[in-house]
Amino acid sequence: MYNRGIYRELLGEYPKALNFLFYALSLKSSSLKIYKALGRVYTKNKNYLNALDYYSKAIEKFPDEAEIYAFKADIHRKMKEYDLAINHYNTAIEHDYSNNEYYIKRAFIKYYIDDIQGAINDMTAAISHNNKSDFLYSQRAFYKFQKKMYESSIEDYTKAININPKKGHYYYMRGTSENLIGKNTQAQSDFDIYQKSLQN
Repeated sequence: MYNRGIYRELLGEYPKALNFLFYALSLKSSSLKIYKALGRVYTKNKNYLNALDYYSKAIEKFPDEAEIYAFKADIHRKMKEYDLAINHYNTAIEHDYSNNEYYIKRAFIKYYIDDIQGAINDMTAAISHNNKSDFLYSQRAFYKFQKKMYESSIEDYTKAININPKKGHYYYMRGTSENLIGKNTQAQSDFDIYQKSLQN
């Protein structure tokens, strides 16, 4: 029944998928993957309240599953309930502190609600788990740029460039930061590299 439900989900036939998944759950109420599937299908169908309900039921049975808290956080983010979203990401991180996706998503919300320092802190935590990601450095650099921490932003864009020197946008943003603190020669050099990247 579960596999039939997943097949219907993949076809976008959500009501039929739910019927199969309900039946599967009646046969095996201790299956985490069925709860996850029900929450996922309801989310795809934009029935967020039912999705939250099934994720809550999953948490009652599997309270240490970080992913379930993150799923609830994702829904609250879609519903613009940002405080609840952050709270659930907090719990997800408590159960799985090494999952960078949770930090990235929480940072995005913090930036959106104007807690830019909080967003920077989350990206710093993510970088502590993976210091080989140009995306993480560039994202932290962007948050620092928004907070007018231009010198520190330049340092992070430089790290991103060292990891991925072909990304033209990084040169543009580093050049913009350099301009703002009077490093016009370095800025022009970065803008020239950016312009060349547009031609490739």
